[in-house]
Amino acid sequence: MDAYRDPEEVCEELRSWVDRLERGAVDPSELVITNRVSKKKEDYTQSTRSVAALERASDLGLGRAPGQSVSYVVVDNAKKSRERVMLASEELDEYDTGFYRELLVRAAASVLSPLGWRESDIEEELGRYTESSLASFV
Repeated sequence: MDAYRDPEEVCEELRSWVDRLERGAVDPSELVITNRVSKKKEDYTQSTRSVAALERASDLGLGRAPGQSVSYVVVDNAKKSRERVMLASEELDEYDTGFYRELLVRAAASVLSPLGWRESDIEEELGRYTESSLASFV
């Protein structure tokens, strides 16, 4: 089995990325999400991140039409308004660590699922790294 399919190796690599996120060491421009708009802003019925980005773009005079893309960084996924995201064209200085951490764990789960690993297994493995790191300080 190679390092890309060994669960412990994948979790070790994941831990380094999660650590960077939690320390704020990731440039927000590396976290930009781009989605293609499928309809006019007014036609969306759900309050999604893409809709928040469309609302924000509209407020800034950067309206998007169906078929165009909108690029954004999630800054507070718990919010349901345009404050949930910042456009990639804005000055980015923050991001929602928990949101991006969850994306990382889901990505790792998609790699490890053929080996029977679920997100809960990955979270457990990540917890071991935290425990061993704390133990080294004692």
